[in-house]
Amino acid sequence: MSYPPQPGYPPPYGGPPPGYGYHPLRPASTAPAYVTAGLFIVCGVLSLVIAIVSWDGTTDAGSVLAAVIGIVFAEETTGNVDFGISATMTVACTTLTFALIALARLDFMRWILGVLGALVAAYYLYAVIWLLSHDAGSVIGLAIGALLLWLAATIMAFLPATGRAMRGAERRFAPQPGPPPQYYGRY
Repeated sequence: MSYPPQPGYPPPYGGPPPGYGYHPLRPASTAPAYVTAGLFIVCGVLSLVIAIVSWDGTTDAGSVLAAVIGIVFAEETTGNVDFGISATMTVACTTLTFALIALARLDFMRWILGVLGALVAAYYLYAVIWLLSHDAGSVIGLAIGALLLWLAATIMAFLPATGRAMRGAERRFAPQPGPPPQYYGRY
């Protein structure tokens, strides 16, 4: 009775036995690309809802008003919520447009969305710190939720798996054909 060749040792003749040796790489899953686009669509819809609910600044929901993008700069710029509503609507519509284009798995869109998401996440981080420093800790719940959502979408956009899931990645990351492995016989 002879034992089959052990992994790591060259076979006595011919190619490796079934189950051993080199396997062709499977194509990358496209799921990260769609998850990234979906997260940015949710971010865009959330921003749009926040802007619509806070349309005239008379809402009773302080947490919604605190989650308007640019609201912490409203006093220095215009003195009312119009600046924040405009900024939130601009971010929401831009994000939704780019996220819908990203569903086509275009690689440059993930970079644009990633940079946009990083800017919005940085703003929300600043807004949470600003609100806490101005004793508005009771209204930061939605702002923290938006920060985490934008941060998750941004991180997802920059993951290498998302890059491999984009259109054209098969050509960039495909293994280059090389010579077959050489077996030198028994030692």
